[in-house]
Amino acid sequence: MTDFSDYELIKLIREQDDKQAFQLLYNRYWSKLFNLALLKIHNQDEVSDIIQNLFVAIWIKRKELNINNNVDLYLYRSLKNRIINFYKRKYLTDDKIDQLSKTMSGKTESEAENICAYKEIELVINREIASMPNKMKQVYLLSREERLSSKNIADMLSLSDQTVRNQISKAIKRIKLTLEKYNVVNN
Repeated sequence: MTDFSDYELIKLIREQDDKQAFQLLYNRYWSKLFNLALLKIHNQDEVSDIIQNLFVAIWIKRKELNINNNVDLYLYRSLKNRIINFYKRKYLTDDKIDQLSKTMSGKTESEAENICAYKEIELVINREIASMPNKMKQVYLLSREERLSSKNIADMLSLSDQTVRNQISKAIKRIKLTLEKYNVVNN
């Protein structure tokens, strides 16, 4: 079975619930994914959890896996999305709340209100981003958080440059409409 291609392993996992094929895929990619994630997160325990959860999700959703080839690309994209989600969750943790309270200490009531308003706006934006379709969210985050050009994103995701620009534009429009709904910006 060690001679099987990644695609053949996925097929066995999907169609026959083959635990041995899953274990082989897991062993084949664990260290590659771990080392890649470690470059971004710098915490071995967190990285181990992320990789473990990625493979657990694959096993749970094995019947719906629709990977025709490029299993490695699928795994790397899944990992990248999980790293993005990790930082989003980390951004909204207790540490940030503590940091906010420290920021507000010694501020006037007006300054504190402005800081809170900013944080509320940020939360609204993050919720809107989270509700976007996966491809739009991925393109938008790569554009805004990773600061990649539309050309780089297009190459990375195998999309046309115009598609990437359209996705970014649609994402910005969604955010703007949400902010208008909350009376944050004027029409």
